[in-house]
Amino acid sequence: MKIAGCVFDFGGVMTTTTMPERVRPLVRTLGADWDILEKGFAKYRRLMDGDFMSIDEMYDRIWADAGVNVPPDVRARIVAEDMASYLYRNEQTLEFMRTLKSRGIRIGILTNMSSQFAPLFREHFGDFISLADALVISGEAKMYKPQRQIYDLLRERIALQPGELCFFDDVEANCRGAREAGWHAILFKSNEQAARDFDALSEACSGTAAGFVV
Repeated sequence: MKIAGCVFDFGGVMTTTTMPERVRPLVRTLGADWDILEKGFAKYRRLMDGDFMSIDEMYDRIWADAGVNVPPDVRARIVAEDMASYLYRNEQTLEFMRTLKSRGIRIGILTNMSSQFAPLFREHFGDFISLADALVISGEAKMYKPQRQIYDLLRERIALQPGELCFFDDVEANCRGAREAGWHAILFKSNEQAARDFDALSEACSGTAAGFVV
């Protein structure tokens, strides 16, 4: 079945930096180990992405679990750096999306993102969003990747069959969730790698080389 739609994650795909790069120095000022946050994110971050708690509440729970006392001003800085870290745009991804769109491929955006961050996303990534035929933000949908229903919701909105969709995400668990929903999925490591892998996938699905070069 020919690929007719490409769906993109946000953080790590449309962005060029990751939150740890911004937040690690602040965590060190507390004398805390980064492992505390990694364990806390594994426990709480998807709940935050699904809007079942705020970002402030997520951090409060992480610190409470670890028995770390965080002054209010430091917590505010950590939250600010966390959110700011997602505003570094990957312009190569934007061009890839434009190329796909120009060739008649429908574009989707499927992101784990709290409704608290969504206004910043819409403000800073409006040109990405304008290319999308379908958009699902986890916090607004009250579900999150890799839950099966969030993939089904995006598929309904983009109006394609599962086998016609290819998903780009930098988290393997989210790619696996897409595959379990019947989609193709490519683990995003770089724009060049993603374009090569998509070219190979398109050729395998249609028998014709796509020739997507970034």
